[in-house]
Amino acid sequence: MPPKHITVLGGGLSGLTAAYRLAEQLPSTQVVLIEATQRLGGWVDSQRYPIQYTSGGKDIRGEIVLEGGPRTIRPRGSRGAVKMLKLLQDLDLEASIRPIPNSHPSAKNRFLLGPTGSLQALPSSALSLLQSPYLRDLLYGGLTEPFRRRSLAPDESVDAFFRRRLGPAIADKLASAMAHGIYAADSRDVSLRSAFPVLYEAERKRGSVVLGMLLGTKSPEEKRSEKESWDELGPLGKEREGWSLYSLQGGLGTVTSRLAERVRQLGVEVHLGNPVTALSMNHNNIEVSTSENTFTTSGIVSALPPHRLATLVPLPNLRSNPLTSVGVINLVFPLPPAQVHPAGFGYLIPRSGPSQNLEGVLGVIFDSTALDTEGEPPVCKLTVMMGGPYWSSYPNTSGRPMERPSNATDLVQPALRHLRRVFPHLQDVEPVLVRPKLHIECIPTYLPGHGGRLRELHEAISSGPWKDKLSLVGSGYGGIGVNDCVGSAEDVVDALAQGRSATGLERWADWS
Repeated sequence: MPPKHITVLGGGLSGLTAAYRLAEQLPSTQVVLIEATQRLGGWVDSQRYPIQYTSGGKDIRGEIVLEGGPRTIRPRGSRGAVKMLKLLQDLDLEASIRPIPNSHPSAKNRFLLGPTGSLQALPSSALSLLQSPYLRDLLYGGLTEPFRRRSLAPDESVDAFFRRRLGPAIADKLASAMAHGIYAADSRDVSLRSAFPVLYEAERKRGSVVLGMLLGTKSPEEKRSEKESWDELGPLGKEREGWSLYSLQGGLGTVTSRLAERVRQLGVEVHLGNPVTALSMNHNNIEVSTSENTFTTSGIVSALPPHRLATLVPLPNLRSNPLTSVGVINLVFPLPPAQVHPAGFGYLIPRSGPSQNLEGVLGVIFDSTALDTEGEPPVCKLTVMMGGPYWSSYPNTSGRPMERPSNATDLVQPALRHLRRVFPHLQDVEPVLVRPKLHIECIPTYLPGHGGRLRELHEAISSGPWKDKLSLVGSGYGGIGVNDCVGSAEDVVDALAQGRSATGLERWADWS
């Protein structure tokens, strides 16, 4: 028998997806969604802005979309990739998908910022490898990697893994830049097994990353099941094979806005600006106290960050992982992109000495060429990402981490200084639009051993007083990407709709 009442905590992408699927699959259950802030959508933040400037004596007007959070989605790789596309179909947003083909410059052209301040292209083909400044490091690492002894440790940092398997040069340059771009974290802190499980599985099953990438690591049963899932999407499941990434017309906020509409249409009771202050067991139910009232519910689906949930329930390991803060600065210049930067996705900056990165920049996205800009004026849109470990652990010239700004506007001038140093063409050009955002504690850093701690958390929920009453979804557990967040919510709701108990952590139950 379905529960009478389920409360979803958190109105970001994970919480919205959970509320939508619960209301859809359990129509007799009253679903309540509680969000502490005054808006739904979480870190997804797409905004449309009018723009006007003069170029060559002409008055240019139009509208542009700026992304303050995630902006692209992978059509493969993680467990949630299929479920994300299925969600878009069910929300009638398939026509809003903007594919980035494998042949697109943003799929082929990605860069690192070298120590001299020049952009260095990452190889995307055999020919580009021969022309790459990383040829020697990649050849040495690739040729020797299959002969290196595998580790017996259950987990290690991303840095330790790359250093052990591919050498210090690859670890210092590529691995550190990758951790900056995905996790806004120090690669020496990030769990390889939890953050990049495909690399862990390649070594475990094939004894080599190179062989694992060439031969694959999935069993015939896994491949067959995956193919069936993609086939269920119809033509879309086939079309996405030619995509590198995809975005959405109007930005990823299109998804969260549509989800917000649908949950209300389905009768979900939505409370904004109403943080939860306490959760307590009341006989066979849960008493939920908020800043406004107290009510009783049959079950909780928590999309809260683990450290926030830790203030409400006495469960282990919710505070184990630190969270990183990131500055995201959108800048729009009244120039065609080709006059500023090469066509491509953008560049990342490896871990470097303090004198080489005075502003603490993690990377820059070329939004003008990385995303669909059809119908927008011919402007150069850039997004600078700053902070992360530069604000928490990397020493600056004084030997201490940089001080995190208290105000987002304080990020603008450092971002401009960085861009003008990398792109001299911007020296005398003022942006026509700037939008700085300071995201405090927005991305969890999965420390080594993360999977084992999730197993302990799963056991504590499934064998304690919260059994059958609490499910966990969101970026704090099984992946920080859009697909991961949607997939975690879908998995929990599927189980609950089938009458099964779900902690949301079942795949870590046998972790060893």
